[in-house]
Amino acid sequence: MKKVLSVLFVLGLVVFSCKKDKAEEPIPTTTTTVSFATDVQPIFQQSCGTGGSCHGSSSGADGKVYETFAGASAVPDATTLGAIKHTAGFKPMPQGLGQLSSANISIIESWINGGKKND
Repeated sequence: MKKVLSVLFVLGLVVFSCKKDKAEEPIPTTTTTVSFATDVQPIFQQSCGTGGSCHGSSSGADGKVYETFAGASAVPDATTLGAIKHTAGFKPMPQGLGQLSSANISIIESWINGGKKND
């Protein structure tokens, strides 16, 4: 009887001392809304529009205008991202120049994925 109680006691200690670890809560992240006017338009103006002179409001090569919110938001997402990432099957942009910086590509991609906000 003593042996059975000892085994039950040890078994009880083992069962109750092994607690499951709680899953760690994800660390909340701060999301910043990327705005066309504040964040994206300067990149497009420098590389694609006025500074790049190909997709400005007066030229619009291939009918794509990146200098204005209306123009930039009307271009299909895959076209914009494929071109600036130099993805196979897309005409690499800016034309004749190197790829945009990874930071600028990230800003444009965040703007697209965030719903193409203008404010």
